[in-house]
Amino acid sequence: MAESFLKEQIERIRRMTERMTALESHAAELSDAMAHDRAALRQGPLHQVRDYRLYSESTSLESNAFPSPRRTEVRDSPRRRRRR
Repeated sequence: MAESFLKEQIERIRRMTERMTALESHAAELSDAMAHDRAALRQGPLHQVRDYRLYSESTSLESNAFPSPRRTEVRDSPRRRRRR
């Protein structure tokens, strides 16, 4: 009777040891994944985006051919000047 009890306890300890080993490996995977995610957050969303456009003088001349519209200056109306 004592022998069967000890065998059951040894089997129970073995199963718990296997579960603990599996949990430790899973926790290690999770911590690695979290470290990877933290590193990705530090880099920013466009870190892996590459610009494959080709730049040449012709494209820079084209951009100068159509200059951006001038800024219009907002002038104070006579009413606004009186309120101040």
